[in-house]
Amino acid sequence: MGEVTKEVEEAIATLKLDKSIISKIDAQYNGILYYELLAFFVNGEDRRWWWEAFKSSFEFKMFDYPPDHFSEIIPDLTRKVWLMIEDVQDDFYPIYDVDPNYIRDILNECFGFEYYIIDKDYKWLLCENHHDSLFGVGDILKEHNLSLLV
Repeated sequence: MGEVTKEVEEAIATLKLDKSIISKIDAQYNGILYYELLAFFVNGEDRRWWWEAFKSSFEFKMFDYPPDHFSEIIPDLTRKVWLMIEDVQDDFYPIYDVDPNYIRDILNECFGFEYYIIDKDYKWLLCENHHDSLFGVGDILKEHNLSLLV
């Protein structure tokens, strides 16, 4: 388990979040899902920073702290999403099945790292990189956030 994964796991424990709110994807399926998401959203081969090669993306206006705006940005807060965290110490970036209403709280408990919030139907993806830039992919996300885009 990498350092970022440990940080997220500690946040989950600190917040006392049960598996109905957030659960880590099984390691065997995680690798399969990781490569499916990579092929769907990114041009070319595996890379550390997916945001450098999204097939089609847009950028949000700068926010002081992007997670504070997730309740506005995420199109549907009633459906679980995947939270993929950049942890280069793991074989694949770990992916969590999570209620989007808790992502902000989890990230508030952690040091900064790149992450991806992904719709389970592959309709949109949201990414914050190490430059504090927020990127989106997908027409649904774009249309939902027209006033928040650069």
